[in-house]
Amino acid sequence: MPDIDTRLRYARDLGDSFRRREDLARSATSGRLHRVARGAYLPADVWTELDDRKKYLTLIRAVATTRQFRPVLSHFSAAAIHGLPMVGAWPSTVHTIVGPTTGGRSRNSVVKHSLRLDDSDVVEIGGLFVTSVARTVLDVATLASPLVAVTMADRAVHVDRRGRIPPMTTKAALFDVWERSLPARAHARTKEVIEFSTELADSPLESVSRVNMRVIGCPLPRLQFPFSDYRGFIGETDFDWPSFNLIGEADGDIKYLDELYRGGRSAEQVMRDERVRENRLRALKLEVSRWNWSTAIRPAALRAHLRDAGLPIR
Repeated sequence: MPDIDTRLRYARDLGDSFRRREDLARSATSGRLHRVARGAYLPADVWTELDDRKKYLTLIRAVATTRQFRPVLSHFSAAAIHGLPMVGAWPSTVHTIVGPTTGGRSRNSVVKHSLRLDDSDVVEIGGLFVTSVARTVLDVATLASPLVAVTMADRAVHVDRRGRIPPMTTKAALFDVWERSLPARAHARTKEVIEFSTELADSPLESVSRVNMRVIGCPLPRLQFPFSDYRGFIGETDFDWPSFNLIGEADGDIKYLDELYRGGRSAEQVMRDERVRENRLRALKLEVSRWNWSTAIRPAALRAHLRDAGLPIR
């Protein structure tokens, strides 16, 4: 987690000083401090500078460190801590797991899930108890849409073929957690998410595209197939449909803006390399169709785009 908890201010640190607590409340009312959670504050200018994910991580830290006992963070909260991607907005509630016999009400921005946990389902990160990556993926799949669940599962099992990003877990580990959790809520849906997940999705945009391809009923593509010509290796494509001589490329900003993906190249050089790559693919008598996030996220838009590219869609 980002080291932002050092800037959190806690009412408990003021002891029994009524005046200092009153000053803290007055600072929050005047806008100098932002009340993150009960008893936890952050300077308002710091809060404003945080993006949505970091605001959610700050809320998680504030809630977890103001409880009498350290909770086991789960579901979306664990996903944020592990760095799993989120499609849409992060929630405004912190998710925790309590024992199935413990019960307890969900309140004060905390959602309590009464579920059974094995010791192997819990890890410690930055002083916080968090469900493991595999358990987190399955828990999210019981609540979230397929877009959210598959995108997180794809990232969790992703194997970076260039060795830049270490794997987080495996499909075998997901199935192991799934089997140990039986009987469980939404067990059929979570199993389907595991089965549909792939090690080959390189980005959330590719995951969202795959889910919506299934929704619209288009032929399912090959993933990351390597193409070569007389000059040698051209590259792996996001999607391709060999029966239709069609290649699909999901173009996200990360390809041009993230240093990890640019590999030392400038954004301009990446764009030039992409044009050369596409020309080489077209020379193989292949059509190349590109789309961005706004097309992938809307099934109707993706259907129209792929139909125009020549795919039969029922």
